[in-house]
Amino acid sequence: MAFTDHCDLYGAVNEAGINQVVKHLMQLRPSLFNYGTEFIANNPELLCHPIEANPLVYSRNNPILTVEKPLPVLGTNGLINLNYCLQLVDAKIDFQRNNVIELAPEIQDIPAQHFVLSAKACAGLGCPEEEITRFLERAIETIYDIILLDDVVGDALNGKQPAAGATTTTHVPQRQPPAPFTIPTRRLHCFCLEVQALCHIETRKVGNRYLFAPKMDKLEIIDMQPEAMENSIECYLAQVIRLGLLPRIRIALEKIVFDQLQIVNIAVKPASGVTNNPAIEDDELKVFIDMEVA
Repeated sequence: MAFTDHCDLYGAVNEAGINQVVKHLMQLRPSLFNYGTEFIANNPELLCHPIEANPLVYSRNNPILTVEKPLPVLGTNGLINLNYCLQLVDAKIDFQRNNVIELAPEIQDIPAQHFVLSAKACAGLGCPEEEITRFLERAIETIYDIILLDDVVGDALNGKQPAAGATTTTHVPQRQPPAPFTIPTRRLHCFCLEVQALCHIETRKVGNRYLFAPKMDKLEIIDMQPEAMENSIECYLAQVIRLGLLPRIRIALEKIVFDQLQIVNIAVKPASGVTNNPAIEDDELKVFIDMEVA
């Protein structure tokens, strides 16, 4: 039986092809998948996962990492910052007939006409050594002591005596605040998380347009503890994906004009003579299309 027995046009893409394209993209444009501070960019050996960049990236002096602002320590008003990195180290798709991804126990198997997306991300934080923290602690205490002395001296010069129990202000317009400081580090404290999502694709018509819309059935973070934290993060990620991301990812089979003079118009729509369209089977995503020429 020919692929076009029940349609005018047939197209298919294999999971291996998609995964290979993703792998090449991660190697040719590593800065899209790796983020960190300038200190980490200058010291890539500190990264949680080595970046496997294509030699062309280095020969053309393209960045392997997108530089982001350091992570501020809360309560220091941006005075003290930490180095960090965030990396997407792996991403794969596995169409029905599971043979690419080792599924999480909570997913177990890929049902008919479904597929699984898997992503692994690593993050690292440059937590300072205890000696550095103690030194900075004394430095910050000294800064607050100086601010307090400025207030006392200012009140004395103005002939004011602070009332008993009154709270002195820490605002000193005449003194410039210290410059922000990012703590250097010898290593990052790293951890990695793997997320798997069980999905399928729905076909529906909106007006005169046919849409292929991806839907997510289940999201699972692998081996994260405690369980309550895992469930909370999974819940939030699921809402972001289902309500914020997937509604934007819709492939429309719209009317295609091949001739700029509009001599020939070809309208495409999903073929109705097949059971599943698109069909997710045999490690492939298959699409069957009918065409109408006006």
